[in-house]
Amino acid sequence: MNRIVAYLLGPELIWLGMLALTGLIISLSQPLPATDHDKLLNLGWFLPALGVLLAFLPLFWAPGSQWWWLTRISIASLIGSYFVINFLCEAARYNDSRDSGIGSAFMVFIGLGWMVLFALVFLAALCFLAKWPFLTVFKWLLITIGGLTLFGLLISWVASFGTSKGA
Repeated sequence: MNRIVAYLLGPELIWLGMLALTGLIISLSQPLPATDHDKLLNLGWFLPALGVLLAFLPLFWAPGSQWWWLTRISIASLIGSYFVINFLCEAARYNDSRDSGIGSAFMVFIGLGWMVLFALVFLAALCFLAKWPFLTVFKWLLITIGGLTLFGLLISWVASFGTSKGA
């Protein structure tokens, strides 16, 4: 891979993609009906964590110093998660008394994203200092999270068999 292309395919591009995805989801749900308000806010539970996890993907093809890439990932994730959650929470506003939990949701979602970021940065720094293969650890972390997500979706799907939404 070309060195310039490898530098351009960094965490900033991933966060721009996350912002575009958030914008697409928001534009599809506007004007915001009362039934979609909770659905839109529920995206905040996983969008920052997903963005942080995806921001670490450039380490698989990154040339140069891993510490420089870790710094880029950290700065891009701090800024990117703020903008994604801000965009999401601003779209869920009604500008009246129904907005009572938007500020708290913003703080919780930012805290969740930054907590995942700090945990992964700590794990990556520990692996870099101890000369352990971080990419192997990160790969298995992604496989575990993906497996748990699929398991949770399977449980949710099986649990929906007994519910009747037609009556």
